[in-house]
Amino acid sequence: MNQNTPIADTGDVKKQYTVSHTLVNVYLTLMFSFFPLFLTEQYVHARTDKFWLYLILTAVLIISVVFSSSMKRLGDKTPAKPKGFLQSLSSTDIMMLCFVGFAAISTVTSPHISDAFTGFKGRDNGLLLLTAYALMYFIITRNYRYKDYAFVGYLVVSSIVALLTVINYFYIDPLNIFAGYGEDTIVDFGSTIGNKNIIAAFMCMFLPIAVGFFTVTEKRYMRILSGFAIIFAYPGILCADSSSNILGLLVILPIMLIIYCRSYTYLKRFFGAMTILFISGKLLHLFAILVGNKNKGFEVFQQFLIYSPQMFIPIIICGTIFLLLFLAGKNGEPKYPAKALQITFKVVFGVIIMVLLGSFFYYSVIDRESDLGNYEKLLRFSDAWGTHRGFMWRVSFEEYGKFNLWQKLFGAGPDTAYYVLEPHFKELAARFGDASTDCAHNELINYLLTQGVFGLAAYLGLAAATLVRGLKTARKEPLTLVFMGAVLCYLVQSTVNLYNPIVTPHFFIFLTLTEAISRSTSTE
Repeated sequence: MNQNTPIADTGDVKKQYTVSHTLVNVYLTLMFSFFPLFLTEQYVHARTDKFWLYLILTAVLIISVVFSSSMKRLGDKTPAKPKGFLQSLSSTDIMMLCFVGFAAISTVTSPHISDAFTGFKGRDNGLLLLTAYALMYFIITRNYRYKDYAFVGYLVVSSIVALLTVINYFYIDPLNIFAGYGEDTIVDFGSTIGNKNIIAAFMCMFLPIAVGFFTVTEKRYMRILSGFAIIFAYPGILCADSSSNILGLLVILPIMLIIYCRSYTYLKRFFGAMTILFISGKLLHLFAILVGNKNKGFEVFQQFLIYSPQMFIPIIICGTIFLLLFLAGKNGEPKYPAKALQITFKVVFGVIIMVLLGSFFYYSVIDRESDLGNYEKLLRFSDAWGTHRGFMWRVSFEEYGKFNLWQKLFGAGPDTAYYVLEPHFKELAARFGDASTDCAHNELINYLLTQGVFGLAAYLGLAAATLVRGLKTARKEPLTLVFMGAVLCYLVQSTVNLYNPIVTPHFFIFLTLTEAISRSTSTE
């Protein structure tokens, strides 16, 4: 990895910046700046509002780029012979085609074709939305050139969303969003995003983007802006108060450390970012004191991260490491054992993962009697585990086992888990108080139910191909590391969360941008 590689307008030096490039960047700016804030009627329409807004903006993008490209070709008197479509496909392209292709097969063979197409019986993730993701992917990957302004908008607006999340969590409501709702609803909703699990998914992409820009950008104003974004992003994660974003955070930060330690400069900046991050947690503590600690109630882990005096320890550790690296590098970058350091971090992280998984297995299978207190819902799997996600997962696999061979391969139809899980609604209501559910509360299990083995394999293949190609590209263009952080963190938190048209469009955008940079860099 070349630590001195700046985030540049990728390809602008060698390739002309066209109207299509401008259209893509305007689209990204709208998706990053206008889309997260757009609401017509408080929470009640958040998902519907953003579903239709995404489709409209994407349709405009596709039509305008196709029209612009057509006009350019008509005006080009000496057009170069284009490479055949199949010849130009990357592994990521192929996985995307498989993903939407298998979804189409799943839709036309579903007993609920209309719902499989629209996704309206679930989370709007039907064939219509999946097709929009695929078309957006191919448009952007072929017409993208990096410009700062789209991400300035993202960092600023996402910080506003995070701030709203924090103050809403302390019952401060400047936008009058709580009006007309009961306490049961207010507890689970906030900002302009809505449900706390959806806010968690949003923050799980925002924080890695902010840390990534702070670490790799050579532009001072972008680093300053990213530093301020971290100050809002981490409290936003804590006030989303969902286990999914904590899971994402615990995985992505060590992985970012492993990747960034290959460069002295990036390692120094990463510890600077971590210092800011942990300081912002104590700033949230101070804010809580100032407003009288009237809040919606934090989970055990979040409460520890905010209120515990022990959280001054990571501030001191990260700040000291940053200061030492800064002083050691004042007169030029010193030599240091990058490979040995990376191996050490990998081993430590691997051991921690094995210990956690081993503990989970031990208390879930071998010792089911010991009192684990507040940690029981984390370390002992049962039907009640993870706000009865354990029940959802168990009955999902039971129903999948009843599928015929075709359904096992292609699923019941995109986003039709409601019909699959319907036989268990009475038990769900009797045991946990929920009258129904339209999802398995695990994105991968949900894809297995609704789009089968082929659909799930294509989705995982799409994510894997994106990350592998992005990691290879990072040696030339570290910008991919910024987007990869958001992609990976989303994937981790989605194991206890679910897709939706509020946040998942951003996931597919960051996945698309990772591939776009990889594609552009490989052709230069």
